[in-house]
Amino acid sequence: MALATPSAAERPEQIFFNDPVLDRLMGVTLALAAEVHMLRERVRDLEEARGPGLPDAAARRDDAAAFAAHVLEPLLGRQSARGPL
Repeated sequence: MALATPSAAERPEQIFFNDPVLDRLMGVTLALAAEVHMLRERVRDLEEARGPGLPDAAARRDDAAAFAAHVLEPLLGRQSARGPL
């Protein structure tokens, strides 16, 4: 007998912050960051298509890691822009 898995509508939402607004805001921010990264990849593809050579997979991985680190930096430590004391 197979176990029934709940549908997406039946499963509870994951909660990361005490305020649900922050969870929604983080979801929007990460979705936009994913879109920006995809657009950067497409631009790089177009630039490489018009020039000599093949795309460097290692450079792409390094760029993706650097982009993710930059986007997630405010979650990992203190923000670089702070207000007055």
